[in-house]
Amino acid sequence: MSWQAALEYWAEQAGCAELNFDKSSQFARVWTYSVVYALVMTIGITVPFRWCSREKAAIKIHAEPDDDPEEGIDPATPHTVKTNKTTNTYKTYNVEASDPTPNLEEARKHLVHSSATQNHKWMSPLCTPTYRLSEVGGTGTELYFRTLRNMAFIFAYMAGITGPLVAFCWLGNFGPDTGQFLLKTTIGNLGEYADADIIDPIKRVVRLGCEGMPLKDLTGIFGWLDFSAVLVFLVYLIWARFWQIPRMAEADDMEQVTPKDYAVVIESLPAQIPDQAQYEQKLTEHLLERLRYTRGRRPSPWALPEPTVEEMVLVRDYKGRLHELTERAKLEISVGIAKAYAKGKESKKVDKLQKQLEKLEEKLGAKLDGEELLPVVRAYVILNNTEDVQNLLFDYRFAKYKLFRCCQFRARRFEGTAIRVTRAPQPTDIIWENQDIGFFNRLFRQIFVFFVFFVILSVSIAFIYLTTVASKATSKTQVSYLGVPACDPVSEDQFDINGNEPYQCMIQNAMNWTMDYAVGEGGDILSCWCTALGYQAILSNGDYMTACGPWFIELGTTIGIATGSSVIVTVINLVLQLIIQYLAEFERPLSHTALNSSMIQKAFWAQTLNTGFVLFVVNYFAPKALREAVLALPGVGFLLFRGPFAELTRGWYALVGVTLVTNMVINMFVPASVTIAKLFVTSLKRWCCRGRVAHQAELIELYTNPEFDIKVKYAQLLTTIFVTLIYGSGLPLLYFLASIFMFLQFWADKYNLLWGARRPPAYDTKMAKEAIDSMFYALPLHCVLAILMFGQVCVFPSNPLGGDLGNFANQGASYDPGLSQLFDMLSKESTWMFVLMLVVLIVLWVLCLLAWIIGGSASTAQDFLVSLCCPRWRKSQPSMEEMQAALKKGDRSISGHTIDVASTMNWDKAFHHIESTFPPASYRFERHPQLKSIAHLLRPTSPSRPNTERSACEGPAAGSDLRPEAEATPSPLSAPVPEGVARNFLQALQAEYVQGTENAVGDFFSSKSENHEHEETLSRFEEQVRAAEHKEKAISELKSSWGLD
Repeated sequence: MSWQAALEYWAEQAGCAELNFDKSSQFARVWTYSVVYALVMTIGITVPFRWCSREKAAIKIHAEPDDDPEEGIDPATPHTVKTNKTTNTYKTYNVEASDPTPNLEEARKHLVHSSATQNHKWMSPLCTPTYRLSEVGGTGTELYFRTLRNMAFIFAYMAGITGPLVAFCWLGNFGPDTGQFLLKTTIGNLGEYADADIIDPIKRVVRLGCEGMPLKDLTGIFGWLDFSAVLVFLVYLIWARFWQIPRMAEADDMEQVTPKDYAVVIESLPAQIPDQAQYEQKLTEHLLERLRYTRGRRPSPWALPEPTVEEMVLVRDYKGRLHELTERAKLEISVGIAKAYAKGKESKKVDKLQKQLEKLEEKLGAKLDGEELLPVVRAYVILNNTEDVQNLLFDYRFAKYKLFRCCQFRARRFEGTAIRVTRAPQPTDIIWENQDIGFFNRLFRQIFVFFVFFVILSVSIAFIYLTTVASKATSKTQVSYLGVPACDPVSEDQFDINGNEPYQCMIQNAMNWTMDYAVGEGGDILSCWCTALGYQAILSNGDYMTACGPWFIELGTTIGIATGSSVIVTVINLVLQLIIQYLAEFERPLSHTALNSSMIQKAFWAQTLNTGFVLFVVNYFAPKALREAVLALPGVGFLLFRGPFAELTRGWYALVGVTLVTNMVINMFVPASVTIAKLFVTSLKRWCCRGRVAHQAELIELYTNPEFDIKVKYAQLLTTIFVTLIYGSGLPLLYFLASIFMFLQFWADKYNLLWGARRPPAYDTKMAKEAIDSMFYALPLHCVLAILMFGQVCVFPSNPLGGDLGNFANQGASYDPGLSQLFDMLSKESTWMFVLMLVVLIVLWVLCLLAWIIGGSASTAQDFLVSLCCPRWRKSQPSMEEMQAALKKGDRSISGHTIDVASTMNWDKAFHHIESTFPPASYRFERHPQLKSIAHLLRPTSPSRPNTERSACEGPAAGSDLRPEAEATPSPLSAPVPEGVARNFLQALQAEYVQGTENAVGDFFSSKSENHEHEETLSRFEEQVRAAEHKEKAISELKSSWGLD
């Protein structure tokens, strides 16, 4: 081997007299093109996002319902649909009270009201700014889209920074030529190939035309480029986690007016009190007493009205049956639909549903006390203003600590029990079916789910592993050997599925064979000879094409088997998603945010391990101790950890790297395409099926958009980020693919949310925080793989580190000759910075772990000292008049003080604003968007259910649904609502249906919050009057039946 012979060989391949190592014009051109590529990536990704962005507009307060009709265009149909003009609240179809005849107009109204609309108008996906998405699904939804958008920016910047590395990889030819063009984008293709008998591949050069440069002189630069890209990612994570998310959470809390601003949740309440039937009244009196006391201690800077409790919802202990009650209500609707199709005839489907309903009835057959006598779990309370909320939270500031709750003053206790008062979640974030599940019950479920998930994940990984091993062993794939140990796969302890040693293809020997010899020998000899020729050489010669026909067939078989394995992995991931969703629901979390967080973490780890870990391990040649240990496994032990690669050599990139890049190319388009395809399928289904339904409930279901499944989207996002970061050093094209994925997914999900999904719950920042926290763990994994990839002496030859650091590394290696190779890998110009980052990240992780262990106590002590030493501390703030004047001008702050919009209005005014922008303005069970269509089946006022004395206003009536022992049937001559409300309702009916006053009933419901609270109860009576032939007579009969003559 000689350097001069190699130069002559490379010059001959380039068609030059000699390679010039002094000029660098060609290299300068590549660097220039790389800079242009970086600019194009940056601008191409940034401009579409910023095109329609603008600053936040002034806050519009909806103090009263709009007088003008509102219109919304349903993107799923070509019609213009007028929304409900009588009230701005979301009205749903009542399967018992309404006519079951399909009504397309009502279904379209339902679509507008139940979707992610603003003031019942569709929002443009193209020009709706990202900050307005918080008005649709809370801060958590906005943060998901901001994360997608920012990740598109970050990966575009990373792709631009590492652009030169991709360019030089593409211009090389070191990788085996198997026709896989994606191999040319990996570092396995860096440099100019030469036979090993000419020169050691470690000394190869980069050739551009007739100019050359030793590869070692460039790899240090490439290492710094990748390190700089990772630093950009790290800086973003720190900015997002510790500045963006807290700032957004605070800003949205200040600028949005939601029920959460006026509400608290009271926990640790006594389950029973002596006068259980008066529980709500006594708790209300207790809260009002505490509010009057705190007002005296913390005087407000402006005048406040008398403290009032606007709404109190007691969560009763139904012995864990709320979930079954919800299922039964849905089953009853299914029975009604089936009967509509049967048209009075016998139907097997009706009989089957009736039997299911009877079984569920038996399960719920145990009798409980009436609702007013059931134990209380917690209470959701809405107060009149935010100042009272702050005062109440201040009064119970020590109650969040269990130790101090034991010493709670008697005056703060309710019926002798120490209680805890905290901010309530958003009403739409509550999972009502799980509210009566106790703490220890949920804890047991979480522990059980953890072990079940671990077992299922282990089984799925083992199955994918064995499937991949078997498919790899049965394929005809050959890995080639250059005759240089540092560049070749391992040759020892390699067996096929039958236990035979596979043929080892030595490229040096194969290049000396003739075509006649290779064809005559056939089999492995022919395959090796064709592999040595390369895909391009074979395609350019007809004789070679004929001779290598069997090789092409083997190559196609290998690709088919690999594709089948990928399909199996995809199917297993889909099945895992379903299982994980069931497990997450089995934990019975109290909120949708908690449910989604649980599923995101489980789905993310499962998909990442199955997608990016198994393929790596299958091709890994483990140390001898591990290989011998797995031999104890009968039948398959000889296949485990006996892959061809102990290091990430050139063959690894051809076999594993290309597969990973291919998977990410598919991942770039498929999720966004599936999202858009589902929208078109939904629209097509509505168009085809709307004339064939037999029941209005079925039509309503058809015109209800699917859920915006943010948990699956977060899991996909995290999987993409992890796979990209882990393998990005050696597969730099992944940064570009990840950027395009984020870009496409952002617009597809935004289109889906605004035009094709139900209004999501008001998510908080929990999911975004957990997602960013998970991304931090991708950085040390990136450092480890970067060291392995950039430290491989053949694929990525690099100069040793000089100076003091180099001398320190050499001294460390001299102490133990066995560690010499490790120190050599860690002390290269292309790897030492990743070693330093890995050490820093590990140290920070240890510190964070210690802070997590002891930080809870420290934080508690700090909070306690602040609360104890500064009990009257309050920020100085402008007057109410100044804040209201500033809001009218569109200002959000005065003299550095951020205005809390909710603090400028009382509940009566906020109620209408919330119903217009962020409904519902209530914590009641029957107002929950996902349960409104079945709430009438869970209320005691439902005509098909026995009643209790309890009003329907507190939530699901256990008295009706759980066979109450204490029933009290109301007088037949009594109104179902307070007398004043009933009389005003009758007057509104008379005005609209007899005197012809337009929207009189709607104006009645929207005029006062008290009237709106009874809308669900009174709507069915309005339906009766509307359907009556003689409306005045129907109103008179209704008045008589209520005893209001």
